[in-house]
Amino acid sequence: MARTTSLSKIESSLFLPTFYKIIQGGMSAGKTFAIMTILIGYCESYADSLVTVVGMSYKHLDTGSMRDFQKIMKEQGRWDRNRWNKTSKTYTFPNGSILEFLSVDKMSARGPRRDVLFVNEANGLSREVFEQLADRTKDFVIIDFNPSSEFWAHDLIKEFPDDTTFMILTYADNEALSRREIANIERHRPKAGEKPSNWWIVYGEGQIGSLEGNVYEGWIEEENIPDGYILRVVGVDFGYSNDPTAVIGVFENPNGEICLKKYIYETELLTSSLIKRILGIDEIRDELFVCDNSAPSIIAEMQKNGIRAIPCDKTAKEKNRSGKLYNIDLVKDRVIHYLTEDKEIKQEYLTYAWRTMKDGRTINEPKDGNDHALDAIAYAIRELSTRNTDESEPEAIGSYEPREEDEGDGWDDWGDEDFDEE
Repeated sequence: MARTTSLSKIESSLFLPTFYKIIQGGMSAGKTFAIMTILIGYCESYADSLVTVVGMSYKHLDTGSMRDFQKIMKEQGRWDRNRWNKTSKTYTFPNGSILEFLSVDKMSARGPRRDVLFVNEANGLSREVFEQLADRTKDFVIIDFNPSSEFWAHDLIKEFPDDTTFMILTYADNEALSRREIANIERHRPKAGEKPSNWWIVYGEGQIGSLEGNVYEGWIEEENIPDGYILRVVGVDFGYSNDPTAVIGVFENPNGEICLKKYIYETELLTSSLIKRILGIDEIRDELFVCDNSAPSIIAEMQKNGIRAIPCDKTAKEKNRSGKLYNIDLVKDRVIHYLTEDKEIKQEYLTYAWRTMKDGRTINEPKDGNDHALDAIAYAIRELSTRNTDESEPEAIGSYEPREEDEGDGWDDWGDEDFDEE
């Protein structure tokens, strides 16, 4: 197992007499893997200790810190399946130490006292719950997160500067990454003279993001779909090779607030495969699918297979204003919630920005290319808004011929040479 710079930096913080170890980092910085390595060493060094790893849900833990824990133990030849309690999610070491995994939505923050607390992706936790956990911790607390925005962990740095160790890690600190993984991250790196995207700031550089200049803001991250939401419509944006096909469910509550759920987000998805996937998802197979109207043949094929598919509406409702801007405004009129597990929606939301002219002016045209899920969402919300207005639902089965207005989004007034982009 390679020793990374991330591991060395986090390990060095343990020698400092601070209670809070706050680790801010970008994508693939190796934070969780390094922390789990350190916690295993702590359990083996201090008999009868209790170490708690907290995540937003058991699904989140199972695909993150819990998986890393088992991988490390197996690679080092220390894993004993008889010491793992699958029900309580605890591992008991030969010296009596216990490492436990707890889900925020299933636990009592006022549980037993512990020696060490690790809060994974802490920006999904309220400060109140965190403080209840931290107050019952003896030695130290480790906090890690991707800095999509400021939250209570940054307040701890200001409030307790003498009792806090703070560090920023990036993918460059993780020597275990493959060349392909590095390339996937660095394709977001800004070109010479180009303003860095919010994605690059947060996930590439590990710095606090800002939604200044972004199309959308104020969306609310949720662990699960809140009570009272009903699936109303499904949006579809077609892709193939480089662009993913996005299938997004739009749930609505009685107040008109929206919660989003990703069902499909994949590249190189053939029409036959897409249809098979949709028909295999019981939750959505009978719903209305509002699809990108630029692919009438795919819509027709979906209809032939019994899917209630219709073309989206991209027409403009106002003179000199595009249909795309109209659809964006309909989305902005709603309170939007999205799920923590739907990282593709989150990344598009954080990076969907207005275009900038070479003279520095920002214009009312979104940058193209990182908007696949967002387009699907806009198609669905426009249909939902129309339905709420006229109380009708369109006929979904039958042949479809594209309207003349469907051929474009109305960005004809600007030439590519006007923009500060390549």
